[in-house]
Amino acid sequence: MVVSDTVIEILSKLPPESLLRFKSVCKSWYVLIDNPKFVTKHLLNSFSHKHVLIKRALTNNSGEQELVFSILKFSFDRSLSIMNINLPFQEIDPLLEICGHSHGLVCLTDCDDAFLVNPMTKQSRKLPPSILIFRTGSYDPYSYSAVPFSIGFGYDAKSNDFKVVRIVSFRGYSTMVMCPHIRVEIYDLSKDKWREIEAPPFCGDANCTPHFDMYHEGTFYFWGHGESSIFEADHIVTFDMSQEVFSKISVPESYDDKKHKTSLGVLNRSMVLFVYPFESNEKNIDIWEMEKNESSVVSWSKLLTIDPTLGIEHPLLFVSSEELLMESSEGHVIMYNTKTHRFKKLPIEGEVTYTKPNRFEATDLFIKSLVSVEGGRDMINYAF
Repeated sequence: MVVSDTVIEILSKLPPESLLRFKSVCKSWYVLIDNPKFVTKHLLNSFSHKHVLIKRALTNNSGEQELVFSILKFSFDRSLSIMNINLPFQEIDPLLEICGHSHGLVCLTDCDDAFLVNPMTKQSRKLPPSILIFRTGSYDPYSYSAVPFSIGFGYDAKSNDFKVVRIVSFRGYSTMVMCPHIRVEIYDLSKDKWREIEAPPFCGDANCTPHFDMYHEGTFYFWGHGESSIFEADHIVTFDMSQEVFSKISVPESYDDKKHKTSLGVLNRSMVLFVYPFESNEKNIDIWEMEKNESSVVSWSKLLTIDPTLGIEHPLLFVSSEELLMESSEGHVIMYNTKTHRFKKLPIEGEVTYTKPNRFEATDLFIKSLVSVEGGRDMINYAF
């Protein structure tokens, strides 16, 4: 039975959780909902519906840890709906970090291994092994290893493909070992394989930094540690997913890496930098907004300072121009209004025993989609 255009139009505007149930209605609907062209049509209709995604690990009734995604939707009247999705993947460690998301796909990693997950369809897959990483397991003075430094996931609008970029450090156990210091590899989902690209020296400053690394509008942002031996300041390392080019951005001059932690966020489509103390009750939380002039030179202006508040672990992200999600030291997600200075506890809890400050990971602009994690021949034009 052929599905009419009217039915297709109606179905393409429904949320993924409804469509997945409707696959059992009849064979023609099952085939339609799995069709890549319908997936793209549905994605285009979903693009205007942004959500907040929070990742956490919880212990189930069997005593096993599960990966839990909480998808938050804030309505115009500021009411909140929360969808919790438990993913008991056996081969995915719930403690893996988010290293980017796009088009409904989330990439999880420990820098060595990487997994693509679609929380809505509950599909997951482990990406092929790195072509650069290896460990000798030996301290022979003539041996060396290649270990991952950092990794990021995003979308290349130019080639209509999803990519993972991994920075690998080659380390010798002796100065006698001559080897490259830094190399970079790219994974293309459509081709399902890794390839190596040229690496500028400074990209080796980038490190896997929980709560900092993020992807936004075609660019992935890493935290870059300066070399104390040459008095180089900390900075932000960026990677353009389409041009495959690394760049550096300075951080606010008042930042002190011995006293502060940092994370990135988005506010009104502009990048913001959260700077907060190692001790949650110690000092203010400063929020800086990134600005670019006509020559694309970056500068920072202090947007907001939040006074010291007992029980706040760290900021997560903005959900509006006045509302900020934060993690409490008791293991709750709370919403803070920057105008009224009021707090509201949300019904989202993390494990009390879960190692701080990684109890929650939060990201915004998440789209609920049917996009497959498989790639390959099923990849089609996802450009907007």
